[in-house]
Amino acid sequence: MVDCAQNGWEAVEKNKALNPDVITLDVEMPKLDGLSALQRIMLDHPTPVIMVSSHTAKGTEAAVRALEIGAIDCVAKPSGRLLGNIRAVQGELVEKIKMAALCRFRPRTGGPAPTLDKPENEVSTKATLTSKPESEKPAVFLIAVASSTGGPRALNEMFTRLKKVQGIAYVIVQHISTGFSKALARRLSDVSQLTVVEGEKGQMLLEGHAYVAPGGVHMVLEGGPGCYRIAFNDLPPRLGVKPSADLMMASVAKMAGHQCAGVVLTGMGRDGTAGLKEIRKVGGKTFAQDEKSCVVYGMPKSAMEAGVVDQQLVLSRMAEEINHLTPRKKES
Repeated sequence: MVDCAQNGWEAVEKNKALNPDVITLDVEMPKLDGLSALQRIMLDHPTPVIMVSSHTAKGTEAAVRALEIGAIDCVAKPSGRLLGNIRAVQGELVEKIKMAALCRFRPRTGGPAPTLDKPENEVSTKATLTSKPESEKPAVFLIAVASSTGGPRALNEMFTRLKKVQGIAYVIVQHISTGFSKALARRLSDVSQLTVVEGEKGQMLLEGHAYVAPGGVHMVLEGGPGCYRIAFNDLPPRLGVKPSADLMMASVAKMAGHQCAGVVLTGMGRDGTAGLKEIRKVGGKTFAQDEKSCVVYGMPKSAMEAGVVDQQLVLSRMAEEINHLTPRKKES
């Protein structure tokens, strides 16, 4: 450890002075809270940050906002102050610090970091748009998305640009600590035309909706076009992760056939490569995020090297391409 800070302002100043490899930042800090300190760090001297947050609803929302702003990952502390509970999270924290140190960290691109608060009028407009019963028709075309390190920020940028398209639904595997996926879904729903929720067992997939896999369980699809449903299984982690994008994408390819597409975003490892291969086999379109905009060019690189990607694009272009996808008529 190079040094420690007693408050948010001190963390910002010591980051500039000491140039550390990784910072662990508590959400709850005196003088300047963790989210505000993180924004200053990303603006003044971008550095890989691991956020530490409580497992309360307020804490998980704050952690996901931190990931959107630019934090590499988050760790949930049981309760109370970090120092009093360090033994409970130290194993996970050490592993994530090691991972963050390996990241080829890139400052945020494509505009300013998300603001910390959402205007009330935007929230009410969203509620009006998503409550119309006539829009809730069963999905016939699925788009499967995989992301890991840096994923919440990439998802935020992409979902801000995605449009509701008749017949299309999304399923998302983001490698994130158990307990944070519901908050991630809420945040994506706030910035998107789509209704984004955490996936639930037996849930029917509706057009204009996106479903985030809960942390700690594999989410797969059952049924077929017009009657897709979510299922879970408790198989061991695949490639060290759970949920697995490979398992999710393989089930999408099996159930949807040519009525699907696959997307692999920033992340460490190779989860999603085998899944894109399955989607491509059945005639689905496949995309990967470009290297320059990735926080970690691991998962997209693996997919590119395997030759299973149709197009590698910046997130804005990728959203444009996805917005032009349409359900196809059944092949004779």
